[in-house]
Amino acid sequence: MSVPSPLRGPAAAIAYLLAAARTNGMRVNRTKLAKLLYLADLRAVERGLPPGSGVEWRWRHYGPHSLRLGEVERDLREAGVILVEESADPFGGNRESVVHLVDAPQLAIDAEFARIVDGVLSDYGRWSAGQLRDLTYQTPPMQEAVKQHRREARLDLAGGPPLPDLGSGLARLRQWAKDHPLPGDEPGGVEDLLEESQDLAEPRAEATRHLLEE
Repeated sequence: MSVPSPLRGPAAAIAYLLAAARTNGMRVNRTKLAKLLYLADLRAVERGLPPGSGVEWRWRHYGPHSLRLGEVERDLREAGVILVEESADPFGGNRESVVHLVDAPQLAIDAEFARIVDGVLSDYGRWSAGQLRDLTYQTPPMQEAVKQHRREARLDLAGGPPLPDLGSGLARLRQWAKDHPLPGDEPGGVEDLLEESQDLAEPRAEATRHLLEE
């Protein structure tokens, strides 16, 4: 019987946060999950560490969010690691999606980032989704995005202006390279350099002999 591989990257970060929240009796819905992970990434960067969630944050869905979270949630649901329960929000009466950890998977997660998640949960884990949303709007990356009216912009967790979106530019460059392949007789190609080097071998040798005789 094969041993399941440990969860890594965003899946491990989500599972760890849910496990720590369950241990402390905290209720986590989708909105809280996203905002708590964002705050953990932000705290990691403030301490000079890389963000540990492994997702890209943008200003969407009432604050920082990542579409990657939805993809990971689907994978974890299909694997039977989590269960998403639709229920009424006890604070506002609206429907909410509460995320439960139903398995105890092996996790490959950085120990320092795990401690950061623990600290964020200790500070904010019992806050409502609305309170967390308002808090994230006060963080420097979100303030920069709002100041520049850059909804959907990539957030710079270091607090600078929103980062440039490189995806479309890289796609255009790849398409241009595909549409403009180098010709076989491109000047300066390796074959031409080898041929030129061979043609000049004898003149170079003759010049060297003259220099040594002087």
